[in-house]
Amino acid sequence: NASGGKIVTAPTCGSYGVLPAILSYLEESRDFSETRILRALATAGLFGNVVKQNASISGAEVGCQGEVGVACSMAAAAASQLFGGSPAQIEYAAEMGLEHHLGMTCDPVCGLVQVPCIERNAYAAARALDANLYSSFTDGIHLVSFDRVVEVMKQTGHDLPSLYKETGEGGLARDYKRMKN
Repeated sequence: NASGGKIVTAPTCGSYGVLPAILSYLEESRDFSETRILRALATAGLFGNVVKQNASISGAEVGCQGEVGVACSMAAAAASQLFGGSPAQIEYAAEMGLEHHLGMTCDPVCGLVQVPCIERNAYAAARALDANLYSSFTDGIHLVSFDRVVEVMKQTGHDLPSLYKETGEGGLARDYKRMKN
């Protein structure tokens, strides 16, 4: 925030665009009421808090899977709830949103929340809608639960070398430094 004011993130600054993009898009394109959007936001918050309490939403702790992956999961759950998904379908959408980001590194170029963060936010928003759509064609029964994916994300994050956890020393950040020199 260039003005130095307060910002609200959902769940983190590195994943700032996923959930707001989905809620804004669905509110405008589907004419969902503010009340329905707020309920979807509450649903998203429940899933985000489960991750925060049982693992992490910090790129410095578990890599970008904890930021963009969790944001995708939250947005998928919100979208599923908005489209009338059953509790099982909502959980499945959230599970897919996180599962398909497992192992994602946090490697911001120049230490700024811009590259690759902005593009990752856009892709995660699209994935959230895909997870919602996929889960809507099922009865919600699936092999891996959301809780299990949260546990796997936590372990995967702990297994990641520190250079892939918001240090600017690995991945794209390191490659950019080499390219610049």
